[in-house]
Amino acid sequence: MRRSAAQWTRALLALVALSIAPRTATAGLVATVWPTEVRQGEVVVVQVSIPDSPETLRGTFAGRPLLFAPLADGAYRALVGIDLGHSPGTYPVTLHWRHQETDVTHEVPVAVRDAAFPIQRLTLPPRMVDPDPADLPRIQEEQELLEALFAQADRIPHFAEPFVLPIDQAFQPTGTFGRRRVLTGRLRSPHTGEDFSAPAGTPVHASNRGQVAYTGVLYFAGRCVILDHGLGLYTLYFHLDSIAVDPGEMVERGRLLGSVGATGRATGPHLHWGARLGPARVDPMALLRLGDGPPRP
Repeated sequence: MRRSAAQWTRALLALVALSIAPRTATAGLVATVWPTEVRQGEVVVVQVSIPDSPETLRGTFAGRPLLFAPLADGAYRALVGIDLGHSPGTYPVTLHWRHQETDVTHEVPVAVRDAAFPIQRLTLPPRMVDPDPADLPRIQEEQELLEALFAQADRIPHFAEPFVLPIDQAFQPTGTFGRRRVLTGRLRSPHTGEDFSAPAGTPVHASNRGQVAYTGVLYFAGRCVILDHGLGLYTLYFHLDSIAVDPGEMVERGRLLGSVGATGRATGPHLHWGARLGPARVDPMALLRLGDGPPRP
């Protein structure tokens, strides 16, 4: 059962607590951007209140459109993902709207800092480093499938509670997000998720409410589940041994999705937990920090 707009508003207001963040007000619009200093792979929250002509509201971050979700109190909120490869620097959250028949633009700078991701060196069998040429068409097809999936964004969020770990807290994250991997002496792409080493069969749960956008077996990810949480936010659960949900199903936070395995490109049983926010590859652990709220002045 979908939550009402009022329920989502109350829960997410408590979740992010933006009312205590520094605000800027310009020509009828009150804007809150938090945090204004982030590292690569983190998430920025933008909330605006606009008393007149809200249908004219548009926003961008570093030129990328923002997807605003309406709240029951007349405010609007968007989540901004900072890709793990985003170049450090200062970038504007730019807001456009119409006030008293005048087009208005307001900018809030956001500083993106270098996360200084470490390098991880692994020695793997050749078959784990370089795919068989015969598998390359499959790999390309799967990559296109995922990118098409992540390009879809539901303006209505499906979640109303804080994000939680998808696995028992006894299994600690290994800190692998963003690491550049040197596989058998060759530099590879950065690791786009957080890994949890756990025995095969360990239960894996939904980190928040969402719709099952994909289940299947991918070349690199193995047996996997992808959840769509709305607002362009997806969480990914890779290398599973089993899957306990079906595509299109709406699942609640904590719902059993499957179990830890070692399918796909994996050296042993573990859960790879990833997150995408629009085109940005973000640290799933950053989703847990959304509930912290901004620091009090």
